[in-house]
Amino acid sequence: MRKLIVCLTLIVIMLPLVAQIDLPRPNLNPFRGSDNALLPMDRIQMSHSMGFQAGTSSAGDGYYLSRYTNHIKYKFNPKLELDLDLNFVNYGSMNTSSKFSMNDDNSNKLIPEFSLRYKPTDTILIQVEMNQGTYFNQPRKAWYETW
Repeated sequence: MRKLIVCLTLIVIMLPLVAQIDLPRPNLNPFRGSDNALLPMDRIQMSHSMGFQAGTSSAGDGYYLSRYTNHIKYKFNPKLELDLDLNFVNYGSMNTSSKFSMNDDNSNKLIPEFSLRYKPTDTILIQVEMNQGTYFNQPRKAWYETW
């Protein structure tokens, strides 16, 4: 029993001394730039935009649409650049004929878009992009055919 008390006393005395040893701690902060990182964060630019629109007709039909977009641009090097747009869209219809009322067709949609541009010289540009067009800009249709 006496040996146990002596051991516990020594552990309690030595614990503060051992705790002062500076052990290496990893930096897990993803926003701290590093030259050795796969994607250094100092090359990223981010901006945001919002928009809202609504309309109504003389027949009493109406619509509303709101959009939030997060624009991200990443420059791998001066010749290679990535643009990413994440659009969050909320839309629906309404009735404005005799009494203003919102219809039960409120919807949300996430629409991603990106482009990757490579410009090896001033006269050469190679670009790959993906855009999700709306109902109004379908290919091979005139604008009046979509109304």
